[in-house]
Formats: sequence, structure tokens, C-alpha cells
Amino acid sequence: MLPGLVNAHDHLDLAACPPLGRPPYPNAYAWAEDVARHDAAAAAAAMTLPLVDRLFLGGVRNLLCGATGVLHHAPFHRALQRDDFPVRVQHRYDFAHSPGQTPQLRKAYRTTDRRIPFLVHAAEGTDPVAAAEIERLAAANVLRQNTVVAHAIACSEADRAAIAAAKACVAWCPEAGLRLYGRAADVAALRAAGVRVGLGSESAMAGGRDLLSSLACAARGGALTPDELLELATAGSAEVARLPRAGEAVGDAADLLVTRSSSDLLAGRRDAVALVIVRGVALYGEPGLMEAASPAWTPLSVDGVPRALESAVHRRLASLLRAHAGVLARVPWLQGVEP
Repeated sequence: MLPGLVNAHDHLDLAACPPLGRPPYPNAYAWAEDVARHDAAAAAAAMTLPLVDRLFLGGVRNLLCGATGVLHHAPFHRALQRDDFPVRVQHRYDFAHSPGQTPQLRKAYRTTDRRIPFLVHAAEGTDPVAAAEIERLAAANVLRQNTVVAHAIACSEADRAAIAAAKACVAWCPEAGLRLYGRAADVAALRAAGVRVGLGSESAMAGGRDLLSSLACAARGGALTPDELLELATAGSAEVARLPRAGEAVGDAADLLVTRSSSDLLAGRRDAVALVIVRGVALYGEPGLMEAASPAWTPLSVDGVPRALESAVHRRLASLLRAHAGVLARVPWLQGVEP
């Protein structure tokens, strides 16, 4: 039994998107321009789903991989705070998209409460444009104690020192970084500099299946030990997201992940997820464990393996898969999911 995984960077509203673009790119702006030029129709098709349904799918994407908490990088929606939303989502946060897409960057930082994360994409890429962005955050006075820098790939030693001195955090997205830019942030160097780091999946359009596949990508990189990776993806990510610490001790959040094999979990296998408990309620897992833990569950298959999903979540997921079969057929995390 482990604390549930925490996704320190996701765009829940983009869960209906297929992987977009033709990487590699020098920076995030080149990716965005290419998607707008060549993949606008695919992106628009995904956006035909109502926002609340796309957010729900983002919650399910995380639930099926053992993530119980998410830091969402997009405007807050009241659906994210409902008790029946599939995962716990940080609901107090501010954000900017990125230095290059936020003309008045300083005005985007509105909070004086250091407990509220301020999310921003920065140093997302490998070229001089990306490499200048940590300095741009500092110059705008938004590199602060509660800043969460998503990606931080193009960081220099001086940038890492600046992030650490500001007591800011980094959401490390190795799978997305490698696909889009051919490189991920140097997590060992960030940690050695004293930077707090959490693990993120990025959006579905970035090409990664989910947080668990991002964890597997991190494990293949070999920069951290298995124990360090699990700590980073649970307690470390929870600290970055400012979500309550999960665990078995009295007073901990009852957001838990049961696995029969931590090595299979680190390999990114969704069948390693035996049970997921969110807010003390068993929502997904092996049929036998769900039968013992949940009063209402419905069977489904994930990657050819029998699993069970809380019945209300199952009904809504099955309905969306039927109603939007054409759009959702290209989404990697839904491949192998059969309600």
C-alpha cells in the first residue's frame, strides 16, 4: 500500500485529445504553431465534447493509472471540486500559460497566499528562447515560493540556483519532454540544487499515456532510484501541488494506491494498479478487492485485464465512449479501456 500518485502537472480539459504535432521542436511555441497549422481539425474535434465531460475524462485518465490527486493547469471549474469527481484536484491556484503567451506576466501573479500554487510553463524546450525564460520569470517578480515551473528543460546551473533560492518548485514531465523536445529536465541536477520536484504527465495531446507512463519514462532514465521515484511521485508531487499528504497515519488523507508489484508499477503497467482509494472511497481496482471495499462497482477491462470501476463513474465513462466513439478512438490512454 502506497500513498496515491499525485500528478503535479496536467491539463484535465485536454484528456480527449490525441497526440498532436510532429516533434521534435525547439520550444513550446513552435509546437503550438505547428498544431495550429496542421492539427487544428483534430484539436477542434476533441473540443466538441462539453468541458465538464473533458474534465471528467481527465479525472478518469488519472484514476486508472493510480493517481489520486492532480494539479490542473487551466481555469478552475466547479466540477473539479465535486465529491464525485474521480480524483482530488487542487482548487486554490493561480496560473499563467507561459512567458511568451502571457503579455502581462506580473499581473497574472495575483495571490499573496504562499500556500496557493502559481503555475507557469517555462524553459519548455531546448533553444535560447526557452533558455531565457527562468530569467524572464525572475525579472517579472513571479519566481516566488509558490511558483510551480512546468518542464524547466532548458535550465542552466544559474537557473536551477535561482529556482532553489526562490523556494519555487518544478513539475517534471519527462515523457512529454522527450517526445516533444528530445530532452527532459535534468532532475538530478535540480534536486542537487535544492529544488523541490514533482512528477507530471502533461496533457494527453503531448503524447504520453498518463502519469504512470511518465513514471516509467523516469525510471528508464535512471537518474533516480526506485524508492526516490516513488517518493517523488507521491509525497514530492503532493508538496508541489499543495495537496494534503496521503498515507496510512492518523490524520493523513485517505488517498491510497495498492499494488502487487512496485517494479511493475515503475514499468508503467496499468495492471499493477490493484486498488485506488480516493477520499477514503474505493473507486477502481481488481474485482475481488473492489467487491470487498466498495458497495457499488461495475466490471470493465483495462489492457486486457479484468478490473472494476465505481458504478457511477463507470456509467458516465461508458456513456461518453459510446457518444464520442469517433473522437476518443485515437486517445492513447483510452486504448485498452473497455467498459
